[in-house]
Amino acid sequence: MELFMIHTGFYEKVTVLGSEKRAWESSLEAQAMREALNPWQKHDEQEQQKK
Repeated sequence: MELFMIHTGFYEKVTVLGSEKRAWESSLEAQAMREALNPWQKHDEQEQQKK
C-alpha cells in the first residue's frame, strides 16, 4: 500500500499538506483565531493555576 502511495505521488502530497498545516497552526494568525474562538481558555488556565 505504501509503495502504491509513493508511486502515485499521493504520499508526497499528504506530506506537503501536513507540513503546511503544522506551519499554519504555529503562525500568529492561527493563534489569534484560536484565542478568538475560545475566549475561556485563559480563564480556565488561571483557574488551574489557583489550585
